[in-house]
Amino acid sequence: MNKTKLQDVAKKAGVSLATASNILNGKGQFSQDVKRRVLSVAKALGYRKNIYASSVARKSTSHIGILVHEDYEKAFEWDFIRHMLIQIESVITREGYYPVLIPVSLKQKKVEILKKINASGTGALFSIHYGNRELFTLLEDSGIPVIIINNSNYQDRFFSVCVDDFQGAYEGTLYLFNLGHKNLLYVEYFRPDIPSVVADRFIGFRKAVEEQGVNFTDENRITIDLYDMDSLFQKLKRVFLEAQQRPKPTAIFAHDDYLAARIIVVLNKLGLKVPEDVSIIAPGDTLDYNQPFIPRITTMRIDTEMLGKLAGEMMVQRLSGAINSIQVLKVKQHLIDRGSCRAL
Repeated sequence: MNKTKLQDVAKKAGVSLATASNILNGKGQFSQDVKRRVLSVAKALGYRKNIYASSVARKSTSHIGILVHEDYEKAFEWDFIRHMLIQIESVITREGYYPVLIPVSLKQKKVEILKKINASGTGALFSIHYGNRELFTLLEDSGIPVIIINNSNYQDRFFSVCVDDFQGAYEGTLYLFNLGHKNLLYVEYFRPDIPSVVADRFIGFRKAVEEQGVNFTDENRITIDLYDMDSLFQKLKRVFLEAQQRPKPTAIFAHDDYLAARIIVVLNKLGLKVPEDVSIIAPGDTLDYNQPFIPRITTMRIDTEMLGKLAGEMMVQRLSGAINSIQVLKVKQHLIDRGSCRAL
């Protein structure tokens, strides 16, 4: 028999998730009729609060937690998420809410992270990139609103604000074709925590290739460990210097611009220049292009400011009870030409 969830109580009682949570946790002012109805339904359905999550629910929603990665492997994303944080803070503070950063690691267990959320005193939660279906379900079932940012793995079950990775890869690939490139190399890296991003970008790339009637083989798709530069060197060397019987790719679509920057380093070691010998494009901007030492890479730019703004507005609407059914918003990517692609 399935465990009764807070959503079941709210739906049966004809009230919002927030109202049901507040009444069951002894918060807020409601009519006696509404209180009796919610409590009666909860009893009839056998609803029981989770001891960890309900302790979070008793916290004040004036403070909203933001889960961010503390893992070394995710450190390069900081400039990328910084713009989201600024917009989230701007939106929610105008409405009287305050952000609390909660660092998390992929190595931490659900209970450890739940304890962190509890200790932070927050009653609502954003999660940037980080995903844990069991944790999010536990929080939502206990009346803790969760909004996931830039991780489309969970859009079937939770409120999410994501990037349209299919669209970005599709349009970025068409840009290469419009410049006259036909022989393309696709380079990606393993991302087991967010496989949907990896899949969506390749599917968008592949769709554009198929529409152009170009034959694309597995030999032109390279997948690596992001931090294994030797593997990247060997695989690019095989494609550009050792495969004598095959025509060399004239352009590369990289999974993101952080990977693209590493590819450029390897290409230089192989005696190849960008864009003179090879063009390159990637979704971005994980790199800070205001820094003079960052290579100028043409990107399909992810609007991180818009991601943060939309997520902040969605949370404010959830907390006010304006929206209850799950919503998923997707933000388009836009081409930023920085000169790493040339016409043939």
